[in-house]
Amino acid sequence: MKNNKINTIVIVGGGTAGWIMASSLSRTLRQSDVNIVLVESPDIATIGVGEATIPSFVDFLNFLGVPEKDFLTATKATFKLGIKFTDWNYEGHEYWHQFGGVGMTIDAKPFYQHWLKHKFNGGTSHYTDFSPAIAMAKAGKFYIQPDSSKSILSNSEYAYHFDAGEVVNFLTEYSIERGVKHVRDKVVDVKKSDDGSIDSVLLENTGLLEGDFFIDCTGQRALLIGDAMRVGYEDWSQYLPVDRAVTVLSELPANIPPYTHSIARSHGWQWCIPLQDRVGNGYVYSSAELDDSDAESFLMSNLIGAAINKPRTLRFKTGKRKKFWDKNCLSIGLSSGFLEPLESTSIHLILKGTLNFLQMYPSRSISEATIKEYNRLMDIEYQCIRDFIIIHYSLSDRKDTRFWRKMTEMALPPSLQSKLELFLSQGRLQRNDLDLFSSTSWYAVLEGMEVHPQEYDPLIDLSDFSKVKEVFTSYSQSVIALIEKLPTHAEYIQKVKNIN
Repeated sequence: MKNNKINTIVIVGGGTAGWIMASSLSRTLRQSDVNIVLVESPDIATIGVGEATIPSFVDFLNFLGVPEKDFLTATKATFKLGIKFTDWNYEGHEYWHQFGGVGMTIDAKPFYQHWLKHKFNGGTSHYTDFSPAIAMAKAGKFYIQPDSSKSILSNSEYAYHFDAGEVVNFLTEYSIERGVKHVRDKVVDVKKSDDGSIDSVLLENTGLLEGDFFIDCTGQRALLIGDAMRVGYEDWSQYLPVDRAVTVLSELPANIPPYTHSIARSHGWQWCIPLQDRVGNGYVYSSAELDDSDAESFLMSNLIGAAINKPRTLRFKTGKRKKFWDKNCLSIGLSSGFLEPLESTSIHLILKGTLNFLQMYPSRSISEATIKEYNRLMDIEYQCIRDFIIIHYSLSDRKDTRFWRKMTEMALPPSLQSKLELFLSQGRLQRNDLDLFSSTSWYAVLEGMEVHPQEYDPLIDLSDFSKVKEVFTSYSQSVIALIEKLPTHAEYIQKVKNIN
């Protein structure tokens, strides 16, 4: 066989997407002689907002071989055990979405079904009361249980909050140390071959840059996948119409909570993301219901601490590319699509797109079957996350504004409608191994929004109900006893940073 391997990969665009891809490629291809070039426009500044992640980012750092101490110190990161939702179902209401498991399997049946029977029989506990992650979050505590431990706490998972700008700086240094060439220049034209693939990009100062494969990380501008390749965009605004976010940093409160706080507002929702030295805040809203100046005024009037920078307004459109990969061009990050950050999935989608690409890494003669499979997997990823975000809105009892009336009265995607119908019958969920969110996540949000099945699984009646209730009590007492002994979130962060 002749040598048909890719010699040069050109990443156009930096930011979180570009440098996650660059660092992943440099780590994976470290034994090869592939040239990796990242072109970043000097005219586009990185936005240093507080950003939240999900546990897949912990796996990413492990893959890179990055010590957690180094990352926490460089990015002002804190730990995240889940999300607290306030006022989403009605004002004064709150619930939690945890990281990790809830309860335990009993008699080979899911914990949720046993808990549901308990609820039908007068039980007053909430589903996530049996989540060790949420128990720590409520107490302001944090601890990472060793993998070998059989402690109840080992059933919890965690992620990070961090300064997005500092993460970009961290990954830039990591990538350059491993051979990635960083070009600060502006793309002024894209040259294509006769077969429609990209041949090169013309840079303002550097000139022509040729490559075998091109990765579009240019954000919503989508210079390669959109402008050059003419791949269309599938608009999901009919399901998720919020299209603006105003962001600002504020002073840190006395205690650093180990969770993201999401507060439903009249025309959208507000996030609070605690870092080590400040809080990232944002108001996500629909411009059809609220103008930008009023949104900014509202956010500035609803900060926990004083603002420490000027607010910034971002615009976006919910949806995805009709193809994420076309010929020798792959889109990653905002160039591939956008789903609002309600469940902190933006960076996960970058990681998932990157991982799928590495698992399907092509030669120069790119197989169309590979491209189709990649696009199929990413389509499912986006659709599953979209449906999960929709339920936070569509199941609400809020009717206080036109925004909420629209959100609660809209027609649901068929994929979500069928899932809800199955759940409402006997608390079962459609099996989908490609869904980012596990059954425990769906149960947490559905029950959090006070949506209950008509019945529980009848096979649950085969278990001794009195012994099941004893297990519930014992579990709760064990969690409480463990939590009391744990360090506070701030104490644990300091402990990690002090590791020699």
